[in-house]
Amino acid sequence: MTQDITPEIQDQLNLSALILKKNHKQANLSSWSGFNLDDKMHVKQAERLLTILGIKSGLHLRNSLQRYESGSMVSQAFEKLAAEFRTDTTKTFEAKYQALNNPQTQNTYKMVWKYRFSLKNQKLIGYEIAMYIFQMRLGLVLGFITTEEMILRLEEVNATVKSTFSSWGEFHRNVCIGDEYFLGATEQDVSTFPNMTTLWDHYQRLHIEHADWFKNWNK
Repeated sequence: MTQDITPEIQDQLNLSALILKKNHKQANLSSWSGFNLDDKMHVKQAERLLTILGIKSGLHLRNSLQRYESGSMVSQAFEKLAAEFRTDTTKTFEAKYQALNNPQTQNTYKMVWKYRFSLKNQKLIGYEIAMYIFQMRLGLVLGFITTEEMILRLEEVNATVKSTFSSWGEFHRNVCIGDEYFLGATEQDVSTFPNMTTLWDHYQRLHIEHADWFKNWNK
């Protein structure tokens, strides 16, 4: 029997709401997985997303969760480059940037340069934990994980996130930055009206549609 979602668990599941909405526009954010398990198309969508992530079994899922939780997916690479850039002057950084031939790598360099000091402590932990919970919700659809295990894992990563960030806004900003870093995309103008094409756009819609969820940062 599936356990009820308490307000505390809902708050923890909400850490993945932004990533979930980006990948599944019809997601029910108030359910364990966000997918309708009785809808074959929803199940196929979850399976497709897991395949893209290289997850085809419970073992694959747990290996991926370990990489996101440890920071080896993006935070370690981000911090390595940021640490290098913290020793650069604007002139030496520009020389490195101009020497690059790959536009995606240029975007990555530009982003890391911008956040080399401000994300020194947070790194991209918000993005990694959002992906961690998102993958658990996908895994639940295919039976790779149980709600009982999810509860234990949610409690653990929630403590990490709530001690690292001070508000939903700060957390979601990190999720957006992490997504762009991973994709090598340029940062979007958050002042424009959302058009559902980037994670920044989803972020704006999420706060409009579920404003009450993202007011209190419950530790």
